Amino acid sequence: MESFSVTIIATNRSVILPQCLDTAKKISDDVVIVTNADHEFTNFADQKNYAISRCLHNWVLSLDADESLSPELILEIKNLDLSDDAYTIPRVNYIFGKSISHTNWSPENDRHVWLFDKTKCYWEGAVHEHVRVNGTIGHLRGPKVHYNYQTVEQFVDKMNHYTTFEAQNRKFSYLSLITYPIWKFVRHYFIYLGFLDGWHGLFLSYLQAVYGLSVYVKAWFRTVSPSLTSPSSPLVEKN
Repeated sequence: MESFSVTIIATNRSVILPQCLDTAKKISDDVVIVTNADHEFTNFADQKNYAISRCLHNWVLSLDADESLSPELILEIKNLDLSDDAYTIPRVNYIFGKSISHTNWSPENDRHVWLFDKTKCYWEGAVHEHVRVNGTIGHLRGPKVHYNYQTVEQFVDKMNHYTTFEAQNRKFSYLSLITYPIWKFVRHYFIYLGFLDGWHGLFLSYLQAVYGLSVYVKAWFRTVSPSLTSPSSPLVEKN
């Protein structure tokens, strides 16, 4: 059986959920943890690429500090024949205490490459990072479990960091200030059927509209007070 490494990035070790480490150890004898104290944070892709550079094995599974592996995924990975160069994994998101089935947080909508051969893949992207694959991609059925935003305060706190970074790459316009928040709400609530998630779907869609508004308000503020705006290190238990 192929040996796997597991990478976990976090602001510090105290934020890593016990079930994250417990399930990681069920598939790997090499769990690499990188905190902001271990490696200076510049962006998510850089932090994750540093983590995989410290892995003993070529095959790497990426975990965030607030994630764990389902029993189905553990079994599937242990029996995987590794006929491809990377594999996507669906992710179950628990937000505000509930598993979200729609609103663009369903397991299939949040399916990404998280298991890969590091000799053929690398992370790219400053905030919404993803794995660039130089090869074939397979798909696993067993999900990760993401204990995502558990309180509104946590959502707003993370949103503040992410919008600061996103605003760095946005050019302010009055049209975008109006249309982007509306589009964010429509996208999550109607296109991704957020209304089927009840009040959770409504409030999450509304918070996404606030997210979109924050991006362009911060982009505007950069144009009027550039000396007062600089991105701070975001919380790294994202995704």
